[in-house]
Amino acid sequence: MGSIFYTYEEAIEYIENLPKFTEKHTLSHTRNYLIELGIQEDKFKIIHIAGTNGKGSVSAMLSNILVLQNIRTGLFVSPHLIKHNERIKMDNKDIDDNEFLDAFIKVKNKIDEKEREGISHPSYFEFLFLMAMYYFNEKNAEYIILETGLGGRLDATNCLTKKELAIITQVGLDHMEYLGNTVKEIAGEKAGIIRENTPVIFQATDAKVTDVIEKMAAKVNAMAYPVARDYYKINIKRDKSIDFSINSGYYFKCEFTVPFISEYQVMNAAVVLEAVSKLKINHDYELIRQAIMTVKWEGRMEFAAPGVILDGAHNGPGIDEFIKTFNDYRCVGRKNILFSVVKDKDYDYMISVISRTDARKVYITQLDSSRALSTDKILRDFRDNNCHAEIAIVDNVSDAYDLAVNEKNKDDILFCVGSLYLVGEIKKHILSL
Repeated sequence: MGSIFYTYEEAIEYIENLPKFTEKHTLSHTRNYLIELGIQEDKFKIIHIAGTNGKGSVSAMLSNILVLQNIRTGLFVSPHLIKHNERIKMDNKDIDDNEFLDAFIKVKNKIDEKEREGISHPSYFEFLFLMAMYYFNEKNAEYIILETGLGGRLDATNCLTKKELAIITQVGLDHMEYLGNTVKEIAGEKAGIIRENTPVIFQATDAKVTDVIEKMAAKVNAMAYPVARDYYKINIKRDKSIDFSINSGYYFKCEFTVPFISEYQVMNAAVVLEAVSKLKINHDYELIRQAIMTVKWEGRMEFAAPGVILDGAHNGPGIDEFIKTFNDYRCVGRKNILFSVVKDKDYDYMISVISRTDARKVYITQLDSSRALSTDKILRDFRDNNCHAEIAIVDNVSDAYDLAVNEKNKDDILFCVGSLYLVGEIKKHILSL
């Protein structure tokens, strides 16, 4: 079938059939495709973000700050929750289906041409990154915020050589089969996004990570700006937000609000504020404050329905933050958990810490994915960990969600956690109700 005859649905099917976890192509392979598509990287101001957790939230806050200043801003993130379009945004709006198809066809045609010359086909993530860059180029973006897909050093997004900023959020153990077995090894992969004479702002809460990033920055003559926990002070924790103030830096003594209930979002906002201070934009306090206060980022302690919170925590560091928020959350009624996970994550650890909470009931279900962990295995792990909560087994996510919501009293809170796939399936189901 010629590319000219693709429909949006056929384009999605084509992309979905590309290999997701495969040997990466070289960065020059991706860079050459950008050149072939007529994309000149020095046309844009690139903000590049790596990290184990927090990349999406930091990206969203930065994008909101730039967009509220009427700066043309492209945003490339992953994964999507419901629709591929969520990965490619211009001025905080998802690329529409027609624009998505246009970008797909332009990239696909170029790939077909290069394949005839013996150049190999890009992978799933590389293809989407090329589509995003083509779209941002067409839309004349001034700033482009790029979230790495996996790691940093060898990630397709790192093919860009000139950057306005590099940002590294929390680094922890995840994707160890690709990135390394220790936090230091993983931090080394993340630090691969640092460029000469480019500021790198990073979360400095782990001495081993800080050491790796600062050494890499010194090696390439980059300016390193650590953001530690004493950078900010939490003032008031509310039902759906947290007020905090900055203890140092450009916004010293300024007060801000994050529209989230998790303390880690304050750290993410502090990283953003340090990053913003390095940009040549309007630093008006009220404008920046408004941008952070009104940011939206789905699936991160998100109130998706009355008494229902969705959280995409899916690795050790993420679940630790979830448990802290879960334990701290003041609830008049009881707390229940809906849980599912994919089998290539550290589910043993996730289930062990959830088993030690005071959840009254845990609903376990199986994701609609070839990577899903079976409910039988999940149940065995909960029992092996002596979970005291009542456990219900429901084969599919929609039915599990409906049962949990129907059994919930008005003052109870249902936390849905374990995978971004779970969050996506629940959000899709809620939209269908």
